[in-house]
This record gives sequence, C-alpha cells and structure tokens, in this order.
Amino acid sequence: MRLPLRRATVVLCAGLVLAMAGCTSGESTENPYAALCADPVVAACDPAEGPLSITVDAGASSDDVVRFAGRVQDAVNQTKRGLTLRADDPSAVQLDPEVSTTPKWQYTLQPEGTADALAGVLEAAAVPGASGVFAGLGWPSAEAATLDDVEPLITALSSTSLFADGGTFTVPSLREHFRLVYVPAFTTMDGVREVVSVARDYPDAEVLLEAPTAGPNQPTFYVAHLTPDEATRLAARLSAPEMAAASVPGAPLEFVLTSLSEQGTDSLTGTFGGVTG
Repeated sequence: MRLPLRRATVVLCAGLVLAMAGCTSGESTENPYAALCADPVVAACDPAEGPLSITVDAGASSDDVVRFAGRVQDAVNQTKRGLTLRADDPSAVQLDPEVSTTPKWQYTLQPEGTADALAGVLEAAAVPGASGVFAGLGWPSAEAATLDDVEPLITALSSTSLFADGGTFTVPSLREHFRLVYVPAFTTMDGVREVVSVARDYPDAEVLLEAPTAGPNQPTFYVAHLTPDEATRLAARLSAPEMAAASVPGAPLEFVLTSLSEQGTDSLTGTFGGVTG
C-alpha cells in the first residue's frame, strides 16, 4: 500500500525519534562523582561539582579506601580525566601559613589505569614516621621529619612493596635544598649516610641525589651553590678511598659539584671513592 507523502514523512520522523531515544536511553548524563563525594569515607571533594582531588578520612580502614578507590577509578575512566586521592596527616605541622601541609598520602589515578597500587601506598603510609607518601607518577616519594630521620625512614620503607625498587625522600623544611632518590640496586646505605651528612655540613647548598625513572636507574650526586673552596674540599672528601662503600660493585656513584666564582660557574666531577667502572 502506498502512503500519502505527508503521512509517510510523519511515520518516518516518528521512527527516527524512537530510534534516537533507543540509542540514547542507555547513556547516563549523571555526574559520576555525585554519589562518590557523598560516600562516608570522603572528607572533601575539590571542587565539589567536578573534583580534581578527593580527600578521604584519614581514619578510614584500608579495605574501605581500596574499595572506594576502585569506584573512583571507574569514574576516572568514564570522564577521561585524572584525579588524585589523598588523606590529610593529623600530625602535620604547617610551616608556612600560605603553604598547605603535606598529606599523609596521595595517589594519582589516570584514565584507563587501575587503583591496584593504592594498597602499597597505604602500606607505606602506615610505617611509623612516614608522611607525604606519593605514588602514581615517577618514583614513589615520602618525607622524613628531619635529616636525622631520613636513613631510618628509608630502611623502614624499603621493606614495603611500594619502595622495594627505590623512591624519593625529602625533608619539608629543606624542600628546595634536599632531595635523595634511593635506588638500592645502585646506592648503599653508606652512600645515603654521606648524602645526608653533606646536606648537614653545607646547609646553604642544594643537595640532590637524582636517578632516572626509566632505563638504567644509576644515580648522580649533585651539590650546587658552593664556594670554589668548598667545592674543592668536598671533592677531596667524596673521592677518598673510604667513600667507595657508597656504590654497589660495578656502578660507581658519580658526583657533580658546582660553584660560582668571578670567572663564572665551575664544576668538579668525580666518583665516590675515586672508583672507576
């Protein structure tokens, strides 16, 4: 039967409307974070309408936080936007009123990623003295309260799954001057002790033990903002035979000491203990 043109057009349009409704009925426009931000483990969502970070209750159990993180990861995958989970440190001291305190832990969730590593973050954050445990991008990191706490914190965290292969360690009051990437495959605890000792003996210097996150993770020790005399003395100290114990066999720990003189910037290089490859 041939339908009149006008009637056929109406039927066709109605069919398209129904088809489009069928195609879109399964899609949800609801903000996936609305229910998440109302979860009992949540302390704050920032910003509330579409969070870039979610702060969970520091007293929540690890099991509850891990389960919650799995739901957050689903939302991250849906929105295609990264997000950080964190918990505040109740014992943190605010050194500067204009700078927020370091969280107890923080973990970055990425689209199409997983929340599997969060359990390791929580394990590390539970270690006595650990704070500022960060993971999700680059080396995992943690903060020690003082330089004296760096070595014991590294020792304690090295037994956790998160820091088994290494990590970055800082001290809040020296954040701009001290950073130590400890990679057990390349640096011994004797090396850690010497790096900390240098930071203590040269408080105005920038003291960094850096290591790449990809490829061979062999670190290099950098000390900047020295005077020429300080650089010369420190080079002799680090090159002394007893400093060979800072490196693992076959991987000499290199140093680069930078000083500023009237002639410009000078650098002294060498290896701990004068060891060659």
